[in-house]
Amino acid sequence: MKVIVGLGNPGREYENTRHNAGFRLVGKLATALGAELKANRALACELAKVGGAGAEEILLVKPTTYMNLSGQAVRAVLHWYKIKPAENILLIVHDDVSLNLGRIRFQTARGAGGQHGVESIIEHLSGSKQFDRLKLGVGPDPGGAERGNFVLRPFRLEESVIFDRVLEESCQAVKIWLQSGGEEAANRFNGIDYAC
Repeated sequence: MKVIVGLGNPGREYENTRHNAGFRLVGKLATALGAELKANRALACELAKVGGAGAEEILLVKPTTYMNLSGQAVRAVLHWYKIKPAENILLIVHDDVSLNLGRIRFQTARGAGGQHGVESIIEHLSGSKQFDRLKLGVGPDPGGAERGNFVLRPFRLEESVIFDRVLEESCQAVKIWLQSGGEEAANRFNGIDYAC
């Protein structure tokens, strides 16, 4: 079983913000795979199970905690399904303000890089960094005190066009991750700028 977790904040006011890039990709994947994310209060998430009967099962997860508490839901889901976090098993999808809009980046077994949702996941996995990440660029980073407000703003119209393309291409990138793993996905997608 493979687990894909999209990070974001619950609530309508955050729906189309930069910080909800992970939520948006997992929602798009669910639609593409004909799955419906359903609330699971016990696991503090919305969850959809895809596959089975000969195909590898995939769990799509959107924590219903706020971003900075994402680790609670990730730990609960992994514990419930008896899954050990590992490369090519667990993929965390999140926004990255230090990566320009139009870029995506796969990484494996790395630190949080200041992303509080990822910090929470590492903390709740007893310090383990043994999982893959798909970072969706939402920058450029305005820096300093402006950063927090920036990621909680929606994309401007011209940016939305680019981000919609990023979501389409990221669905294809996740399919490569599912089939061939993080290294192959990184080799194929990390150098592309979809804003061009």
